[in-house]
This record gives sequence, structure tokens and C-alpha cells, in this order.
Amino acid sequence: MINTEKLKPILEGYKAYFPQHWEDEKYKWEAVRQFQDHWDIEAENFGDMFKQATEKTFNLLASGYSYPRTMITNFAKADDEGTRSMFRALFDESADLAARIEAFRAAAEDMRTKYDDGTWRNHYQNTNAVSTYLWLRYPDKYYIYKYELFRAAAAELSADYRPKRNGSVESMLGGFRMYDEICQAVTADKGIKDMIQNALTPSCYPDPAMKTATMDVGFILRVFIWKNAKQKRKNRNGSRRIIHRI
Repeated sequence: MINTEKLKPILEGYKAYFPQHWEDEKYKWEAVRQFQDHWDIEAENFGDMFKQATEKTFNLLASGYSYPRTMITNFAKADDEGTRSMFRALFDESADLAARIEAFRAAAEDMRTKYDDGTWRNHYQNTNAVSTYLWLRYPDKYYIYKYELFRAAAAELSADYRPKRNGSVESMLGGFRMYDEICQAVTADKGIKDMIQNALTPSCYPDPAMKTATMDVGFILRVFIWKNAKQKRKNRNGSRRIIHRI
């Protein structure tokens, strides 16, 4: 699915860049640890438990235009047991994954319409948010799906997979398969494995399957592409100025 030869220089670049960005990205491993330590589907107050378990997700479940974590806590205030049931079904690994995701999103829309206080225009439970819940719960199996990052990885690695901007479950699952291939290379790279294990602190999830590390490689790959594109634009502009002077 991917060109593994094109992945090799990216992994080398990741190892070189890692010390510069670890402190900014460490929170992802800490978010998983926090979730693993506090998640309890049987908690008396599901909403309070969810809020505590996701306390360290920060921008992973909130941004300037999307608030999936806030909406889940709002749902729990309106219907604690209904919200618990949504997650119980989502995390049931005996059921088909695509069906679970679609059912979760449908349940979120039902919640939104049933308990809307006039401000709930969106439930924000898109594939990015749902994949984040899956990753937090099963960090040795899943990844966070983000269209821009998966598109960049697919293009850079000449993958036969191309995500669609529509946020479909199909695009997410195809992206997971692509990241599984990247994960094989990341796991096989002893330098990356040792580097991350040495950087992890007790506040971090140990990441034995290197799924979060693979996500980090995908993030840095997008950064490299952005920097290379910026340098190319700078070089072109410099060449134009020189030609103009001549």
C-alpha cells in the first residue's frame, strides 16, 4: 500500500527532529495514561468520569470550531445512562467497527435533537473525535484519524489509498490500514523505539505497540512537507528577485 523506500528518510528525519518537539507532543502519551487510569464504564456518574478520563486530551477533543468533549459532557448531563450506552457499544470489540462508529454518530445526533437547548447545532462526533475515543480506550490497536495528516502521508508515501474530505468511516478505516504499514516500519526501527522509551516518563502510556509513536511520525511527516514547501517558495522568490535585478 505504501512505498517503504520513501518512508526510510522520513524515519531518519523523525529521529533527528524528535528532541526538538518531544515536550510539545508528550501530552498525547499522557492523555492515554490519564484515560487508562480513570476510565470506568460502570462509574456511578458517567459524565464526571468521562470528564476526568479525558482531562489531558486538550486540543485532541477541542478546537476553535469543534467541541466533541464538551458535547459528550452535555449529553451526560441530559442523559447519563444514554451516554454511557453509546460508549459501551462503541467499545464493544466483538461487533463490526464500521457499524459501531456509524451507530455512535447516529446516537449522538439523536441525543442532540432530543435534548437540544437551542444552542446544540452540532454534536461534533465526527470520525476524528470517534477515532480519538477508540485510540484512548485501545491505544495498542487504533490511531487518531485526521484527514489532513492522512492525506499528506498517503501522497508522500505513494500509497494506493486516498482519504476523502467527507469524513467517511471508509476513509478512516483505509487510513488505519495505511498507518498499520507505517507502524510496522516504526516498530522495526530500534533507534525510534529506544529513543521514545527513554523519553517516556511515569505520566506517559508506555506505548508497547508503538501506535502513538506512529501517529507522531505522521504528524512530523506533515511538518516536513510544510517546511519543504515553504523553502521551495522561498527559493523561487529569491530566484525571481535575482532575475529581476539582472
